[in-house]
Amino acid sequence: MSKPVFLVFRGCIIDTPALGALRVRSNGALGVDLSTGRIIGVADQEGRKTPATELVAGWIGQPVDSSMVQTTDLSADQFLMPGLIDTHTHAPQFTYLGLGHDLPLMDWLEKYTFKHESQFQDTDLARSFYKGAIARVVRNGVTFAAYYGTIHLQSNVVLADTIRNAGQRAFVGKVCMDTHSPSFYCETTMQSLEQTEEFVQAVLGTDKADDASVLVKPIITPRFVPTCSRECLEGLGKLAQKYALPVQSHLCENPDEISFSMQCFPDRSSYSDIYRHAGLFGPGTIMAHCVHMTDNDIELVRQNGVGISHCPNSNFSLSSGIADVRRFIAQGIPVGLGTDVGGGYAPSILDAMRMAAAANRALIASRRDTGAPGGSDRPLDANELLFMATQGGARVMGMADQLGSMDAGKFFDALVVDLNVHNSPVPSSSDTLAVREQLQTSVEQAWRLRAEQFVFLADDRNITKVYVAGKLIHSL
Repeated sequence: MSKPVFLVFRGCIIDTPALGALRVRSNGALGVDLSTGRIIGVADQEGRKTPATELVAGWIGQPVDSSMVQTTDLSADQFLMPGLIDTHTHAPQFTYLGLGHDLPLMDWLEKYTFKHESQFQDTDLARSFYKGAIARVVRNGVTFAAYYGTIHLQSNVVLADTIRNAGQRAFVGKVCMDTHSPSFYCETTMQSLEQTEEFVQAVLGTDKADDASVLVKPIITPRFVPTCSRECLEGLGKLAQKYALPVQSHLCENPDEISFSMQCFPDRSSYSDIYRHAGLFGPGTIMAHCVHMTDNDIELVRQNGVGISHCPNSNFSLSSGIADVRRFIAQGIPVGLGTDVGGGYAPSILDAMRMAAAANRALIASRRDTGAPGGSDRPLDANELLFMATQGGARVMGMADQLGSMDAGKFFDALVVDLNVHNSPVPSSSDTLAVREQLQTSVEQAWRLRAEQFVFLADDRNITKVYVAGKLIHSL
């Protein structure tokens, strides 16, 4: 039997092509060209169940044989959606997931992070551990993630290979830290820069950094300002420019971190200005946290096209504070979501959506109760949260034209969600009176309610299939 050339899905298709705009095709159809991994067409069938071969023929402009098409008809409780995007996580920190959340950031780093990350000088540990960690991320529906590794060249190559073998899309960074770090977990400036370049070359191989079809790419990764010298930051900025690579780091996460950073760079006007001056602040830059941002910080982020990874679980768990996401959105700054494992205790972007909602409501309530001026009092709704988890994340990662929504021409990085699996945390349509009532008048409106339930109630049990570039990489 010949292998299919195209995939066709028929059923409900849900995405958020713009902030707050939930698009529901309750009787939709979507086609994928397996040779490219891209979506070739999307249609609303308007009550008619069009044959899959007819759909594909219309999308590609020539007839196809039924043997060339694999068709999936979604059930009444299933829908298709874009894959979730984790814009900030630390692969080695899965080794102490859920520990140390009674500590503030700097103490937590000293007690847990540096100790456990230093053990990844052992490539056998990396090889055995990373496989399970990446599988867990994929199981949670994350099709694209920005990973931090450790300072160790070979273990970072193992991490990149593990992700590639899992079929996930990713940015992978060799962490750089050449100062103010423990003696057992530190590198010289020369080591940091030379091994970063070696890592870049090892991961890219013969691939081009600007080739969107390449799943795993390197990303320049200074840990954060307190552990990087001026020479290190400036050298990393030159490497980012030389290889046209994205950059990731931490920004304005914790008051103590900010104070120490400014002591290290007294000639700079703000934390953001330190990165900017080093050539690490641009449209390909992902800055995590951004909790305690000055007007200068925000203006530099906006002017330079930097994206923000909002990591609310970690910000709560390490008592760092609450990032004002509405403030960033009002400035037109791209905002995505990050799990920040292990500062955050859940490797789930579903959890990040809920934590983002909680953080937003807590900020609104705090302003109301204290009479603090400024800021929006409009809560983030489920549609906006879903956007940040998908299309918003794609913007932050610099791939908004390639990922994040169910549009023709984009890669088919997608999830099949089933709200009626065994022991589903999401109640059935019949047990949700608002949904049951809507089904009598508008199936589309009923699906809007179900999408909201997905955001606030679902977990990995509901994510039954995960696709990256058209390839099935996880299935329940």
